[in-house]
Amino acid sequence: ASSETLIHEKLYAALQLNKIITILHDEGIGDGLKTGVVYLGKDYDEKAFRAALDEVYSLESMESELKSGIAESLTLETATHVLDFFSSDLGRQIATLETSARTVISDAAVERIVIDVAKSAKIENPKRYNLLEKNIIEMGFVELNMTGAFSAQFAFLSELSKLENVTITHDEILAMLMQSEAEMREEIKNWLMGFSYLAYQPLSDDELGTYLGFLTSSSGKELNSVLFSIFNALALKTSEGLASVIISFYMAREL
Repeated sequence: ASSETLIHEKLYAALQLNKIITILHDEGIGDGLKTGVVYLGKDYDEKAFRAALDEVYSLESMESELKSGIAESLTLETATHVLDFFSSDLGRQIATLETSARTVISDAAVERIVIDVAKSAKIENPKRYNLLEKNIIEMGFVELNMTGAFSAQFAFLSELSKLENVTITHDEILAMLMQSEAEMREEIKNWLMGFSYLAYQPLSDDELGTYLGFLTSSSGKELNSVLFSIFNALALKTSEGLASVIISFYMAREL
């Protein structure tokens, strides 16, 4: 199994997933701290809360889930194809471009600018805009992201509804999420367009075409569906964890 493990490890490195998981960790902690303020006000031990978040968004456990998820779900054949692509000059450049774009878009102010730039590209650079939009549709990226966001929010609110003074049923939570579905879909699509327009800007049309061809191949699609299911499962788990932490701090304060 060692050569198999090696391919999965090389793939992890080639896709720069260590950087991606670090961003998700940082974003999780940042969002968690804000959520704490929303639900707990000012009257709680912020240092202890931060420590509890470090447990929920533990970099080690997030990394090991991502690594084991890839090793378990990605066939050796697909992993080899994907590694071949990302070991090429173009593949290496793309992995770096995607990681850098994902890092900078993590900043809310930058995210707004990036989204505006992509929107204006619809008129100023329609060829590139349409190419990216077509790819997002073909890959089902909006749906994959929706599934993750929806499940994570549902998990968070369901867990939170265990608090005695929160009288909200599962049906009400679903209704609430369904109500914001169109808005959520729009936000996700804007984010995806902003991200891809930013990430692939340095690529020529031919280079981008080659990459999108790889993405929409069976290997590219399998890679993406595996990554999404792992990231979505992680989001679900951490959302539940965050809600549990909020509940325990809330209860402690009431005592």
